[in-house]
Amino acid sequence: MTPDEIKKTWAEASRRFYAPTPEEFETMYRERKETALEQLAQRYRRFSRLGLVMAVVSVFWMFSHISFAESYMKYVTSIVFILYFATCSIIDNWLYNGVKSIDCFTMSVSEVIDKALYYRRKHLQSMILLIPFAVVAMGTLAFSFVSEPYMIYGMIAGLIIGLAIGLQQFRSFMAEYRTISKT
Repeated sequence: MTPDEIKKTWAEASRRFYAPTPEEFETMYRERKETALEQLAQRYRRFSRLGLVMAVVSVFWMFSHISFAESYMKYVTSIVFILYFATCSIIDNWLYNGVKSIDCFTMSVSEVIDKALYYRRKHLQSMILLIPFAVVAMGTLAFSFVSEPYMIYGMIAGLIIGLAIGLQQFRSFMAEYRTISKT
């Protein structure tokens, strides 16, 4: 090799093994694909927004479809659904803010894993709260439509489809938590 080739190879090797500053590392990090932590936070944000939308939509739907039920059931069912979806939205927003607060740049690996496991546990605890609440909400809706058998059949079909979608989403959440805990 000639001295010029050696200099060129040396300069290329030094560029290849250059240790970036924290600002450059953060810029490189932000330009890549989203991490499991960021995907998890965005999923909680979407569910939080969906909960708010459903709180409003469910009330409009109930007031337009529960005309044959007794007048007080329309209000009871609407209040139960508003409370359910608002509770879902609040919990998901709290989980979003918590997961978003995990900073891989300033926290140690054990801190990141501990916080991720904390929010995973809180997610599971919220499921323990929200599943019975959903059963009560669906019970009030079924009671409102007790004289309409096709509506009850539709609710049963919706329950089956909703369980399938809910289990798939739950597995996705838990897979993202596993990914965070492994890294």
